[in-house]
Amino acid sequence: MKKLKFMKAILFIACLFSSASFMAQNLGNLSNEWQLLQEKEGIQIFAKVEPCMMSEQTPKPFDIAFLKIVNNTNQEVEIAYNFVIEYTEGCNGCDSGDESFFTQKIPANGILVEDCSFTQNGMAHSIRNQNFSGGWNFEKVAITNLKID
Repeated sequence: MKKLKFMKAILFIACLFSSASFMAQNLGNLSNEWQLLQEKEGIQIFAKVEPCMMSEQTPKPFDIAFLKIVNNTNQEVEIAYNFVIEYTEGCNGCDSGDESFFTQKIPANGILVEDCSFTQNGMAHSIRNQNFSGGWNFEKVAITNLKID
């Protein structure tokens, strides 16, 4: 009886470690806290990941990468950038095409931030559908070709 309990405890601990390792691999360079991706000319771009329910028909949320852009200058600025999502199997946005190229106006000393309401184009990207067991393996998000006017 003690041996069975011991084996169950070992199995439970192994499951905890393997699920934590799986989640860490799938979230790449992101966590649920804002992390600085890039800083240039008084502009800071942060990213984090959060689960979002996409519809009532999906039982599990999607993992979404969100951006927060901070303008630390005393002037309104317009920025342009590619929002890149890298996977082990390939890349979304690495070709610098129009699909991943976005522009944003940020007021002086202002902040643009996105959440699960999805109100701003180019500020969020799905990185994993928890309802689908297959799919690409997420590695990281990046901002490339950042231009500030």
